[in-house]
Amino acid sequence: MTWRERAELRIGISGMPGVGKTTLVLKIAELARSRVKVCGFVTVEVREGGTRIGFDVVDLANGRRMALARVGRGEPSVGKYVVNLEACNVISEALRRECDLKIIDEIGAMEFKCKNFGEDLQTALHTSPRVIATVHRNYIDIAKKLGLEIIWLTRENWGLVFRQLLIQLGLTQ
Repeated sequence: MTWRERAELRIGISGMPGVGKTTLVLKIAELARSRVKVCGFVTVEVREGGTRIGFDVVDLANGRRMALARVGRGEPSVGKYVVNLEACNVISEALRRECDLKIIDEIGAMEFKCKNFGEDLQTALHTSPRVIATVHRNYIDIAKKLGLEIIWLTRENWGLVFRQLLIQLGLTQ
């Protein structure tokens, strides 16, 4: 069965902080790139002196990177982080791009501070053939309503989940 013949896939990866959700989707994207067009975005930690000071959003199609949130005071905010609404353009463009495998990291509070995130997310989920999204644990119900099958990731099942996703995507030898 070829990649194009594979059934549509809508997977949401959730779990506690630090279990490797972003690492998982980045590794899948890296392996898939040699076979198919990959797009979407990831949210990566920004650290200074060993302390997390915020998050950047990275567009997987073109590498564009922008500050999504930084520790500080202001609005809109999520916890101790102030969300940079200019980064919403990077997220929106990534969600609207056409590709064979769309990575969405993450479906969570910071992303929902973006005015069009909900609408762009729904469109991406309904128009992309294969989607793997990370889902903040507080947004699992929303992700399920959007049609994502949720997998709870732990350090113990990381390898198994990774292998299962590779099989489902047809990325194994």
